[in-house]
Amino acid sequence: MRPENYRRLLDELASDYPDAASTVDATRTLVKIPAVRLPKGCVPAQTAVLVVIEESQPAPQLYVKQLPKLPNGSAPRSTSPVQFGGESWHTFSFSQPWDEDRHTAVQLVEGRLRRFALHE
Repeated sequence: MRPENYRRLLDELASDYPDAASTVDATRTLVKIPAVRLPKGCVPAQTAVLVVIEESQPAPQLYVKQLPKLPNGSAPRSTSPVQFGGESWHTFSFSQPWDEDRHTAVQLVEGRLRRFALHE
């Protein structure tokens, strides 16, 4: 990711999610957003998310604190636990193209969370 897009994404996350807190962990920035709404019908209706941005990576990564039950009541597939900053998070599969020049931070977060609207 180019440095100007790295900075833009951090600025957008801070602006669009005023409760977000960021820390630098080696070569990456961890942005913790305490509450983001999940797609309609998910339980819980919101969760904390962690956005991990590294200049050396082509796209930011997104993790959720709590895996939701999907609108159809089932558990999401293709998930696994990970550790960041001494906390447990969950990674999950998704299909979302990412263009660092066109997409915003909100499109990143909400687009990837839409994965939980699928009925598996």
